[in-house]
Amino acid sequence: MANANELLNPTQGSTAPSKGKPSWDQFANYVNTHLLNRPDTPGDDSGTEIDFTELKDGTLVELAEDSKDPDRACLAVWKDGEARLVDRLERDGRVFIPSPRKNEILRHVRLPKGVLPYESVQALLSRLECLISQCVDVDEKYLPVLADFVLSTWFVDRLPVAPYLSVVGLPQSGKTTLLRVLSLVCRRALLIADITPASFYHACARFMPTMLIDEARSVSCDRILRLLRSGTTRDVLAVRNNRTFYPYGAKVISWLEPPDDPALNSRCVLISMAEGKNTALVSVDEPQVQQSAADLQAQLLRFRFESYKKLQLGRIPGDEILRPRTRDILLALSAAHAHDAKRSERLLEFFQSGQGVPPEPLGPEQNAVLGALFAVTHLQKGFSSMRVGDLTRIVNLFLARAGEHLRLPPRKVGAVLTSLHCCTRTRTNSGRAISVNRQDAEKLHQLAARYGLDGFADECLSIFPNHCSLCQKAGLNKRRVDAATPRRPDLDQETLNILNSVVCCEKIEGFTSGAGTAMES
Repeated sequence: MANANELLNPTQGSTAPSKGKPSWDQFANYVNTHLLNRPDTPGDDSGTEIDFTELKDGTLVELAEDSKDPDRACLAVWKDGEARLVDRLERDGRVFIPSPRKNEILRHVRLPKGVLPYESVQALLSRLECLISQCVDVDEKYLPVLADFVLSTWFVDRLPVAPYLSVVGLPQSGKTTLLRVLSLVCRRALLIADITPASFYHACARFMPTMLIDEARSVSCDRILRLLRSGTTRDVLAVRNNRTFYPYGAKVISWLEPPDDPALNSRCVLISMAEGKNTALVSVDEPQVQQSAADLQAQLLRFRFESYKKLQLGRIPGDEILRPRTRDILLALSAAHAHDAKRSERLLEFFQSGQGVPPEPLGPEQNAVLGALFAVTHLQKGFSSMRVGDLTRIVNLFLARAGEHLRLPPRKVGAVLTSLHCCTRTRTNSGRAISVNRQDAEKLHQLAARYGLDGFADECLSIFPNHCSLCQKAGLNKRRVDAATPRRPDLDQETLNILNSVVCCEKIEGFTSGAGTAMES
């Protein structure tokens, strides 16, 4: 396992930059000369270094490991259904050579040692599941997801979204072992124990590796968390010192507990680990495991060659129920076996269960405004309008009763209403007012079902969900097995008095609602 911080250190005998703060150009020349092995002067006629390319005639060229010398790289060339390994490739008046293995990053990247035939994509996935289960005591429900992730890494450069795995568990739960197994079969796996933002930039920019980060404390760094969040989307650039980098690529990160970063968590498939008692597990270092993984990598390379140009993202029937970000992850994981309807359906069921990707919750401001609106639409039958100032009073009332110290001014409530994209606002003689038609009420119910209402469940729901047609339509009347039995909350008299004093229907001075009834309870 490499320490990524060491990847930018000069090798023994190299001439490091001079003391003092070097310029960016000096640093770039140093990286090119000593780390990426590129001459800092033009005109080198030894050949063009490549790690992957598609030539004009359709030939695919991929970086591979020399089977006779693991310290050397070669080129795997795919043309007309046949593969061959070469040290250099001359085509169209150009000479292509492999990126050298002595590169301080590439030397730690696992490359396939050849190109081998395979039976079918289903057989490949089955072998991947078998390899993982042989070495790691992981819940069976995760095995298909892990195998799909491995397969997707071989096409990540063809996907609009790079899949992430978030492996969470206590010490000795098997997290490191799982990362080691995945590093044997993922495309261009780079297993590291620590990383800095600078190392992250350079590791991703050159070879688009599958980065596996094992319980790195540095991952909690805000800059790295931002890079991880942006690294799931293609064509999103990171800019540093007037230089651009692509943080894009598949990644696996292990943690003792998920980070306090809902946006990143919602981009990761959660793999929960627990210490097991399976004594029949095989060590990752066993020769048969290493050989099986090497064969799988060679077969996966052939599968990449055969499917690279044919890969197309296809919708899975029923995936519209998922949130957009979760749906993108589903399509990325299923892209390489989209024709296998049964496997895709099982993957969809995994995500529908809510176990796959933790939902990204609303912020406290959005949660408070949504909760207050949801409450008042149920309080009075036929509710259609109210003043923004009165809504602000209700929002802050509910925040206080939830024990929150946060208070919102009317301007902030108005900004949140804009972000929720519902309720029409109109200026009246008494100030700004909002109107809620049936379409708005449906949107509020959908948002409540999608995000939940933290801290508002008992306070907001002043009727039974089964008594509200919109609650039923949004699925709010369906409770989880572990959920408490729904009950009608008892709002204290002070709360009821305030709510009743501010909630009105078509009685705001200077405001006429043509929306009609917003709710049908």
